[in-house]
Amino acid sequence: TGSRYRVASLGLFPLNPTNAVFNITDAADLVSMPLDATFDAKTHILKTHWDMSKDYSLDAIYGHWASSETVLTDFDATPQMLYHTSRPADWKQDSFELRVANKGDGPFSWVAGMYYWDSSFEIRLRSYIGFAIPGKILDIAQFDTQTAKSYAAFFEGDYKFADRWTLTLGGRYTKDKKTSAARGNVDTSIEPAGGFPPGVDGDPRHTWNQATPKVGVKYQINDNAMAYATYSKGYRSGGFLSRVSSYSEAISPYDQETVANYELGTKSEFLDHRLRLNFTVFLMDYQNKQEEIHLPDTFSGTGQKTVVANASTATMKGAEFEMEAHPTASLNLRGNLAYLSTKYDKFKFDDGTGIQDLSYLKFRRAPKWTGSLDATYEWNVSANTKMWSRVSYHYLGAYFTDFTNAPEVANNAQNLVDASINVEFGTTRLSLYGRNLTGEDGYMIGYDVAGIWSYSASRPPRTWGAEMTYRFGDK
Repeated sequence: TGSRYRVASLGLFPLNPTNAVFNITDAADLVSMPLDATFDAKTHILKTHWDMSKDYSLDAIYGHWASSETVLTDFDATPQMLYHTSRPADWKQDSFELRVANKGDGPFSWVAGMYYWDSSFEIRLRSYIGFAIPGKILDIAQFDTQTAKSYAAFFEGDYKFADRWTLTLGGRYTKDKKTSAARGNVDTSIEPAGGFPPGVDGDPRHTWNQATPKVGVKYQINDNAMAYATYSKGYRSGGFLSRVSSYSEAISPYDQETVANYELGTKSEFLDHRLRLNFTVFLMDYQNKQEEIHLPDTFSGTGQKTVVANASTATMKGAEFEMEAHPTASLNLRGNLAYLSTKYDKFKFDDGTGIQDLSYLKFRRAPKWTGSLDATYEWNVSANTKMWSRVSYHYLGAYFTDFTNAPEVANNAQNLVDASINVEFGTTRLSLYGRNLTGEDGYMIGYDVAGIWSYSASRPPRTWGAEMTYRFGDK
């Protein structure tokens, strides 16, 4: 699990954009100062809705997020400083969406709009590595400031062209602009002293754009059941690496990835809307998929680096069944069962020593089987007070948490049980809860560092607690 220390203690050592080395005894004060990490965030959301007429409406949504964090992490969890990282970071983003909708009674309805995103972040990472040189500590700095601007226009319309048939056509055009000002551990015999200079036109920048269509058709079988088929295309923009070891890495972006999604499904209700059944099958085809790849690196204190590259094509396919039932007015039952099959069709890259083929790997965080069941029972205590109890069960099949399929951070199948009892009176809610009652100890995340070691974050253990919520304003 490791200990956390306040970043301010790093003032003991001079800041240098190139590799620095100091005696291990000089780190004694740093290791012995366990203090808290910090995280501060501010969020503002402003939404305006205007019914312009009976058929037309206008929505404008503005969002702002800003955060600042500091943390010094002891990844090796030993009294020695083998691998510590300091990671103060600042993030800011603003977004704005303008949306017009036509929801009239005619055969044609649509929604159209524009979206804008503007974000920036700065991370000042320093790694302290004590296992590479006996008796010495490597002080490795990797700084990065990146900005991203995204512009998009979208449209989606439904046209009821026959009594039981509806056609859906839509699409989105997205343009992304990103810049990077990465600074890292340069070898001053090769790279310019003092860090990374800007490129000829300033900091490296790149633009990506993509049109992503959607086509669907729906058939209303009867008043209680419908079937549908859809095709859609997804897009993830490219970007720049944040933790680099050379100037060429800082200015070389990885490219965008795309995915084509095909889906067939049914939705139905029975027993006077007291039973709902949904079923879906899907196929997803990835092209130029972005992958995290470990490569050897003579500039790094660990001898390796992690980069993002468009190294694979892949296929995901599966099926999902959902059920919701109301046997009585007080009892609600829900459940789902899902099957997922994933495969790299091609995963090859050049690591500097030759072509490596990792097509045999399995997707991370992709269990073959998942499922859940939960039951909620609600009753009225008085005219102004109600109570309910809930029990839920969630099954997760075995899966890998790291993309290299490292066995030490792999999860066996898990059976998770949560329960709670709640009472609400007026605007106040009290809850008593128990989480992970079966005491499962799976990993939430896992990461393998080039086979040198792996680190992970464990699922919280069996937890009991109480919670009170007060809602301001009218109920």
